Amino acid sequence: MSVLLERVLSLWLFAAAATAWGCGSPRCIDEDFDGFGRHCGRADCDDHNADRNVDCDAVPPPDCEATPGATGCPCVVLATRSCYPGDPATEGVGLCRSGTSVCSNGFWGACRDVTLPRAEVCDGYDQDCDGRVDDGVRSPCGGCDPTCAGGVWGEGEAPFEGDANAGTDLTREGWLTLASVPVTSDSLFVPNTGDDTVTRIDVATAQAVALYESGGNEPARVAVDWRGDAFILNREFGGVSTLRKITTDLARCVDRDMSGTIETSSDPLVALPGDECVLFTVPVGGADEVGRALAVDGTITNFDGVETGGDVWVGLYGGEALLHLDGETGALRERVETPGFQPYGATFDPYGTLYAISLDGYLLTLPRARPTELALEAVPLACYLLHALAADAHGRVLMSGFSCDQVTLYDPLLHTFRRTETLPSPRGVAMLGERAWVAHTDGRASELGLDPLRVLRTVDLGGPIETVSAAADSAGRVWLVSSQEAFGVSRGRATALDGVTGDPVASVMVGTLPRAQGDLSGGTLWRVFAPEGTARHVFTGCAGGDTVWERLHVGWVAGADSSLEVWVRHAATEDALPTASFERVLELPGGELPLDLALPMGGVVEVQLVLRAAARDGAPRVERVGLEWLCDDFG
Repeated sequence: MSVLLERVLSLWLFAAAATAWGCGSPRCIDEDFDGFGRHCGRADCDDHNADRNVDCDAVPPPDCEATPGATGCPCVVLATRSCYPGDPATEGVGLCRSGTSVCSNGFWGACRDVTLPRAEVCDGYDQDCDGRVDDGVRSPCGGCDPTCAGGVWGEGEAPFEGDANAGTDLTREGWLTLASVPVTSDSLFVPNTGDDTVTRIDVATAQAVALYESGGNEPARVAVDWRGDAFILNREFGGVSTLRKITTDLARCVDRDMSGTIETSSDPLVALPGDECVLFTVPVGGADEVGRALAVDGTITNFDGVETGGDVWVGLYGGEALLHLDGETGALRERVETPGFQPYGATFDPYGTLYAISLDGYLLTLPRARPTELALEAVPLACYLLHALAADAHGRVLMSGFSCDQVTLYDPLLHTFRRTETLPSPRGVAMLGERAWVAHTDGRASELGLDPLRVLRTVDLGGPIETVSAAADSAGRVWLVSSQEAFGVSRGRATALDGVTGDPVASVMVGTLPRAQGDLSGGTLWRVFAPEGTARHVFTGCAGGDTVWERLHVGWVAGADSSLEVWVRHAATEDALPTASFERVLELPGGELPLDLALPMGGVVEVQLVLRAAARDGAPRVERVGLEWLCDDFG
């Protein structure tokens, strides 16, 4: 006999025994086993719903059409289900766990043995189930030591505050980072694998405006840099892969024939040989190493007095390596070997970390700020064949699982993987604001919510088409790239959907057999961080007696080419602080933590943080600042 069946029978026997012991008194009738019912001493206003008993006006009935598994909804007697009445985003995070509901008397009972979020306690566990252990309750030293006294800036009663005028902003976790400004791109590039060409679509008009030769065979990967230039990766199966760079800025095209006129494509159907807006074409890797992953970073270098659009990274599938190339010349900067890992797709997050996936279900992480920290781990999928990935504005990475009909969201700060089922064959992935879109092979697309991860709606693009790619543009639309067989020819098209309504708003014919993957529009590069930002906070010390200022503690995460400086000044009172001078006491990376302070006893201390980034994608993030002190109560 199952445990749940035994439980139901024991409750029934208990009720029967209670009737027998009552010596003829009316039997307690409690059909939902919540302790309330007829003749039970406490009346029940809804004896089919364990959540409604005392005041049914205060607890509305469930919507059983929308949530058929809710407590009080009809069910098959003795059926069981997993349940979690809390915020879905917290289920399985920290100590939070789902429970079990049993169908009693034809209605779902209350959720039992469930663990929901509760107040955080400093004990090494995550009670509020936000993915962060002991957040908001740690001592100034950063742990749970009750003897560490002092103040904390960045959580609790003194949270960080972003100030655009000072160049700062807050992350979704409430951490301090640099402010950012939007960057827009006016083009979308679609590689046509069957033609060895690339179609350029003008985002503003939603029309194809140019066609370029791809510079090799089997073009299938695209990455758009910070200036709107496109990198096209040709796979060249059986040969050596090539990388071509194309610009849409006529001022940077090269008048190679010295004619005084830039000769470049302006026809969406005809590619111009020797197009002068092709900036370079270079081989990448060796024979049969096959380039199949492509991403642009936020490196800022000056080339002839002009800032470049970032360096480019190529993943070699057969070569099991990553190539870092100069984005302006195509020259090789470095080769990073990834033995056993075959890169299939790649992207950078906003903080300068490269993520790459392999078909067999592995995720590679390479922080540009800490290249020795290359990491590789399995994505917890019930299948293999990861297909595509994209990073959102918060640094989370969404991956599509082509063979298992799932998508997975990875949060690097919490180190959590969350997944949800989708329609069959999810392939291309694109981020659009706080949501995502996934293309499905059968000609449909799904919009996803990320908090929690779930499918919000599905759009059918119509027709027997194969949809493999998704991209978002700066006008708030999502593009799906598909191919369709007609008279023995596989023609391609790009369909634009309104990002709010999901309605089709444009359809553009492209070339043959488009197999686009990557960032077709520069959509992952729409915000660039300010180069510098500052923030200040005053620590007042002990309420009574003099303060002995001891040590400074800082929790932070470095970005690519970023730094964090800590300055302090001391004065007898807050009013006197403006006349005191700041002294730089710490620079990260490089400085040692915690930092011993040499400050006069008593008074107040003001801490100033200076955040800097030398790359577009390199903002540091500060989690908290703790100032440790002792109170001299004896004079």
